[in-house]
Amino acid sequence: MIKHILVLLFAFQSAFAASPEKLAELLKKFPDADTNGDAVLTEEEALAYRAARKVGTDRAGKKSTRQEPTHADVSYGDDEKNRFDLWVPEKEESDPRNFPVLVYFHGGGFVGGDKSQFDPGSYLDAGIACASVNYRLVDGDTVTSPTPMIDSARALQTIRHHALEWGLDPGRIALSGGSAGAVIALWLGYHNDLADPEAEDPIARESTRVTALIPLNAPTNLMPDWIVKNIGGGKDVHGSFPKLFGEPVTHPLNGSLKAKVAEISPWEFVSEDDPPTYLVYSGPLDETPLPGTATTGKVIHHPAFGKALKEKLDTLGIENEFRYGFDPRGKPNLAEYLMTQFGMLE
Repeated sequence: MIKHILVLLFAFQSAFAASPEKLAELLKKFPDADTNGDAVLTEEEALAYRAARKVGTDRAGKKSTRQEPTHADVSYGDDEKNRFDLWVPEKEESDPRNFPVLVYFHGGGFVGGDKSQFDPGSYLDAGIACASVNYRLVDGDTVTSPTPMIDSARALQTIRHHALEWGLDPGRIALSGGSAGAVIALWLGYHNDLADPEAEDPIARESTRVTALIPLNAPTNLMPDWIVKNIGGGKDVHGSFPKLFGEPVTHPLNGSLKAKVAEISPWEFVSEDDPPTYLVYSGPLDETPLPGTATTGKVIHHPAFGKALKEKLDTLGIENEFRYGFDPRGKPNLAEYLMTQFGMLE
């Protein structure tokens, strides 16, 4: 069963989507939850803030059973955000196995969130190692796109480079993440291999190709015009977009913005050789386009993103599954899906 943190995130997303008044009330009480500083608290910001506050406790306020990382705050770059936590399942010293790995990227609109939001429990129980990655957050000035993607690629290459040292299988790596983290997972999974075989740096020579993808509530196409037309909502799409791309959203897109969005939009990189993808959404697949008054969180996490991507994957013959109204306590759970993809189940 997926552990309590993931259940909590899905449950609170549904609650906030139905109550914009509650979001306004929370903003007054917790102004630091407004990570992009636009004076509007979105569901995504509220979820990330609540998750960060909840880490280490369960819903009853008792100490969490979340395991401490086997390797904490592993550095993969020069910035203080270039860190990941790694959990490796326990085994007997005589056991020769190297464990498959799930690499998780946190959500938060590329402007907030933290690796501590991830609970690896259900995956460790299934014999799957886990890494939870921090990356640099955008500010619209010194840090913009594609920095979070490039950071995350370097984290993946670092994990693969040191895999055998840590008892991991470099040939069995999957990617997951929620919301913004799901965008990163899809971008890495669909992008051409970022390995540089001519690099002097051995980590840069490592492949970024992976076994499978499990994006959670992923906006699969970041083009603002496409989102407004097919998903709906306000024309600004998301409050963090100006910080992500270093300029405001325009309609129609100007050439500069269109190029920046295309550079990190997973939709642009799908090809026939891409890995199996399990598209997971917690909300209902209701009618789109949504009205202009729809909340940012409902728009940016809408299952219609997954439905559109599934159609594209089907056309190319890429193995995929698409679930909406997903209950992480149900069957099959995400760990079981990965066990199948990693060849751990017949």
